[in-house]
This record gives sequence, structure tokens and C-alpha cells, in this order.
Amino acid sequence: MTRPSAPIHPWFPTRQPNPSARLRVFCLPYAGGGVSIYNGWGAALPTGVELCAIQLPGRERRILEPALREMPALLDALEPQLAPLLDKPFVFFGYSMGTRIALALAQRWQARGAPLPLGMVMAAANAPHRHRPSRGELDDAGFIQLLRSYEGTPAMVFEHRELLEMVLPTLRADFAIADTVTPALPVACPLSAWAGEEDPYVPAGDLEHWRELTTGEFRTRVFPGRHFFLRTAREPLLAALREELVRWCPELGA
Repeated sequence: MTRPSAPIHPWFPTRQPNPSARLRVFCLPYAGGGVSIYNGWGAALPTGVELCAIQLPGRERRILEPALREMPALLDALEPQLAPLLDKPFVFFGYSMGTRIALALAQRWQARGAPLPLGMVMAAANAPHRHRPSRGELDDAGFIQLLRSYEGTPAMVFEHRELLEMVLPTLRADFAIADTVTPALPVACPLSAWAGEEDPYVPAGDLEHWRELTTGEFRTRVFPGRHFFLRTAREPLLAALREELVRWCPELGA
């Protein structure tokens, strides 16, 4: 008799549990992004790594759920989902908006005296403790123009009004999270800040501001490409991630 498959976890729909894993990598998405962008990453990382891409409400399988637009509510919803998976060492990989969530979690856990990540990769984002103008007041036309400039939303979304109207609330909620100004509280774990060399929104020279948010080792890396270099520079990005993971968790290289 065929055993029934385990139900798909809404927050970790692509996770493949690995009882022998030595490290979990939690991937936090960019605005509007889902777990599909990380398809194939698990096979490209060391065998001792369990990849846990996080699916937030309002996208892909969860598109009918309202997205969360305030950081405290998002952390409150996410923490109980992460708790059972923190029994192993872990790393955060945040991309654009995801960097804010990763840092906010680490700051919250440090305040409680809870275990922190072995390291954090903060990619395609300016340091969030520095004030930036909010984009929440843009009307729909201005917000759509902003989305086009980022080159991250598929062209077909702009070509179908009904589809665009369906995803706009999630994208607006995500930009509200991305615009959150995080307290300037450094966390006691290594941090690597990454950028695309042609990213008009995250100048490579601004990566140094992330140094102010860690008391651990700090590194920067620059990749070919614009804001979405995780798509266009996938192989060098994964090679860099492998290097960071082995550095932070030497057991992976054993």
C-alpha cells in the first residue's frame, strides 16, 4: 500500500526534510517573491544543508491569503513556524525585502537571549537602519511605474489588468515591509552584504553601512547584474553562498 504523502507546509512548501542535515538555510524573499525562485538551490549547496525557502502569505500557493504589511505582525506569524526548525544550526539568506525580515528576527532573538544564525547574507538591499522615503503614498500609476523600473515583475502581469489588480495588494504590503526602518542594533553574528554592480537602487559603495549592524565578521561581495542578480548571476551567487556556508559551518566541508 502506498503511504499517503505528507501535507504541504504552507510556509515551507518546497522543503525536503533531511534528518542528517548539519545546517538549515532559511531563504527570505524579495517583494512579491515566492519560493519558486529558489528551485534547484538545494542541489547546488553542500549535502549537509537543508534548504528552507519561506513562503509568505499573498503569493504562489498562498495568493488568496492577505499579505502582512507590518513587521511586528509578520514576525509574530513567522516565528511559531520557524520554532520547530531551530533545533539545528541555521543561516539566513535575505534578498531585498527579505533582508529586513532576517535582521528583525535576529534582533528580536538577540534581545531574548535566543540562539542566533551562524551567519546572515543580506543581498540586494541598503542597510535598513538608515532612513529612506516611504513608497506607500504612491498612487497606483506611480506604484506600477516603480514596479516596472525594478524589472522584477513578469511582463505578463502588466499586460493583464485583472492579474495586476490581484497582485498589487501583496506588492504594496511587501514594499511597506521593505520600507521599514529597523533599529540600529547590531547583532552578534557574521554578516555578508551583496549587491549587483549595476543595481541603481543599491549602490555597491553603500554596502559598508551594513557593517554597523553586526559585531561579528563582515564581508561584502559584488556580482554582475542589476537588482535581480540572483537570476542573472545565479551560478556565481551560489558559489559564493557555498563558500560562506562552509566558512560559517566548517563541518559541511568535512
